[in-house]
Amino acid sequence: MILINVFIMILLTSLTGTLIFGFWKLMSAVLERFGELRLVSSLLHAVLIFHLLPVVFMCLVYCRGAFEEREAGSFLSATPMLIRLSELLAVVWLAGFLVEILRYLWQQKIRSVERKISVPGGGCAREAVRRVRGRLGIAEEIPVYELAICKCPFITGFNRCRIFIPKRIEDEKELEMILEHELFHYVQKDLYLKRLCAWIVRIQWFNPCVHFLVRQVDSWGDSLCDYHMCYQSAGHWDMKEYFDVVIKYTERKERRGFYGDMRMGRSRKEIWRRMERMKRLKKENGAKKGMKRVSVMLLTVCFVMASAVTSLAAGRGIEQLYASMYGMSVARIQETVAEEEFEEYTRARSGDLEIVETDETVNLDAKGLNTYEWEVRAGVIYETGLFWATKGDEIAVSASPSPASSKIGMGLDQPDGYLRGISGTGPLAHTFTVSKTGFHRVYVENLGSSTISVGVVVSR
Repeated sequence: MILINVFIMILLTSLTGTLIFGFWKLMSAVLERFGELRLVSSLLHAVLIFHLLPVVFMCLVYCRGAFEEREAGSFLSATPMLIRLSELLAVVWLAGFLVEILRYLWQQKIRSVERKISVPGGGCAREAVRRVRGRLGIAEEIPVYELAICKCPFITGFNRCRIFIPKRIEDEKELEMILEHELFHYVQKDLYLKRLCAWIVRIQWFNPCVHFLVRQVDSWGDSLCDYHMCYQSAGHWDMKEYFDVVIKYTERKERRGFYGDMRMGRSRKEIWRRMERMKRLKKENGAKKGMKRVSVMLLTVCFVMASAVTSLAAGRGIEQLYASMYGMSVARIQETVAEEEFEEYTRARSGDLEIVETDETVNLDAKGLNTYEWEVRAGVIYETGLFWATKGDEIAVSASPSPASSKIGMGLDQPDGYLRGISGTGPLAHTFTVSKTGFHRVYVENLGSSTISVGVVVSR
């Protein structure tokens, strides 16, 4: 059940993150028209959090008790069909996750080989890095390496960052422009975000939207660098000159790169989009001003609130879907049991019986089902907490043992001290008509010789 719970948590988190990402996509189109690039990027970082924070699953834990036995029982506990399907999907997810881990290890090996065949940058590169670090206020030493097989410059690393550039960059202005672009990624902490994205891709590999999300993180991280280079840099880089350099050192077709790197350009197509974005923007002292601070704050609050409401609504929808699927499952069990026509029995609650009173609440007044999951030892009776029932009330009880071939008994522990129930092999379901007014308990008895798991459902 642990693997199933982990898989369900990841699946629901992926669903929530995708919904929030779609909402962000709509907002980004509006904010970009006002030149609010940094706000768009900040909200995109919030989307990453929703891809990692299991909001929906935590709601289900609270409502249904996914990890512990509560009034509502354990999530999926009484639906064997869903459990088997979840087990299969969980195994498939685990296999894909392990493949992604192997791919990560292979990439690390390639990066290690690249470090071995690279050579430290020459005096021009070291001097250019020193000047750029001074302008950007970077205290840490960040080495530059020349790599013969490198077409597009990139910065990589987590604790120790490195910049890799192609060999034979003779133009010192080009070199300084490239290094400032890559070092601004360091200033923005883009490498930390890319590490976060890398784990999202590994964990949620089955979701195609996460790959698009990573490309958006790359695109907006590069756009902020473009804005710095074209409008804010002390180097006073010309926009046309800058993008000529970016295009010069970019592959014609996009390659599936390393999720931990920030490259100067992913593809020519992406660079054209970045160029158009910069053309639409004005300098900070230009005629076109950004949105007012109050409007920015209101939009941010609306995004956060809408994201939270979306998560809660998704959790409620999943819970209702589960309830309807369970209802169909119960109907099939009841039809099968009706054909067997179980006969009720009554016996005294003698002292030689080992009875475990769980004190789990039974609420027959509320709509819905009371579900429980118990590990019942051989020859032991497990019971719910006390609940009041009046003569003539009808109480529906069903029990699903695992293994399915286990022999069990189930029924009502009555106020007069007698156990009234039915017994059989496999899933049981029966509606008991209360014969005595007073406090009752629902019980399940393991009539086999080994410990079994039993999912129990009680309703009026």
